[in-house]
Amino acid sequence: MVRSLSPTNVPHHKNPIPAAAIHHNVLASSAISGIDPNTGTFPADKEAQIALAFDHLKSILAEAGANAQDIVKMDLYFADKSDRGLVNKYWLELYPDEASRPARHAHSAELQPGCIFQIEILAILGNNP
Repeated sequence: MVRSLSPTNVPHHKNPIPAAAIHHNVLASSAISGIDPNTGTFPADKEAQIALAFDHLKSILAEAGANAQDIVKMDLYFADKSDRGLVNKYWLELYPDEASRPARHAHSAELQPGCIFQIEILAILGNNP
């Protein structure tokens, strides 16, 4: 059976979907964006928005009993693909060892107003249901 994850410190989606779901040992996220949980809005500052998205990713991983090394694929969606370089700081914090990084793909996407960036992940969990 699928187990839905909706960490309390990650803003909930407007639609009736969880932040992520686990089935057997596979964790898949919904779109993870940089919404400020205090205001419910996207910060105008691009780096602040990207930092929040990665904070939300970490919260989802913690809720799943997972860590960054459980991720096998990360998809990054950009309103403006030239913002890719802003992500590398957070990527390198999660994956300082170039021999232990998941696959990553950057996409151009039409995102909701104010949103400049989203993350989706696929992870394989060791001992989680």
